[in-house]
Amino acid sequence: MAEPVLQLSAISRAFGSGDEKTRVLDDLDLVMGAGERIAIMGSSGSGKSTLLHIAAGMDRPDAGRVRIAGTDLAGLDEPELTRHRARHIGLVFQDFNLMDSLTVSENIELPLWLNGIARREHAVSRLAEELGIGGLLDRLPESLSGGEKQRVAIARALVHRPLLVLADEPTGALDEVTAASVMALFEEVTRQSGASLLLVTHDRDVAAVCQRTLTLSGGQLH
Repeated sequence: MAEPVLQLSAISRAFGSGDEKTRVLDDLDLVMGAGERIAIMGSSGSGKSTLLHIAAGMDRPDAGRVRIAGTDLAGLDEPELTRHRARHIGLVFQDFNLMDSLTVSENIELPLWLNGIARREHAVSRLAEELGIGGLLDRLPESLSGGEKQRVAIARALVHRPLLVLADEPTGALDEVTAASVMALFEEVTRQSGASLLLVTHDRDVAAVCQRTLTLSGGQLH
């Protein structure tokens, strides 16, 4: 059997202290295979974003193990973790996390630089055109709308063809038509490259593009 792309085993995470301590993830398990698309839904504050951050190695669980492509993240120091994340994961954040001093094209190319991959101008241009931002490549993020910034962030997450894409409300800043085209692109990219997609969404139409929809409630996936 092929190694899972992502394996979360007995993950627990709590915030606060004493009587104010709140457990948002409680002995949670999740296994994703290559090319699998999973949507996670749940109420605000249920721990969806925390789950994504733990899967990316950006937050450490209080208990449990995270494995990406067979590597246990607990065994990596911070530089190794950063390299592993840059190589294997594409990230789409709610707040975009674009570099203000870089152009749209340079923001999209950032994962290539981090991985020492030669510039793929054709790949950048193709992704930008498919996402409707082909005419914005020389602009800076400050001149973009929220929806345009989100599309730049999505292109950046896909350009290095990662094993795993983690997306936190990837269509939240997009209109209905653009959201549908973005999800079609996610579906196409995962099918062609074998990448897995784990996304958080409140939109059932977005979740419908995935093969499985799980609800996070009481610290568990259902």
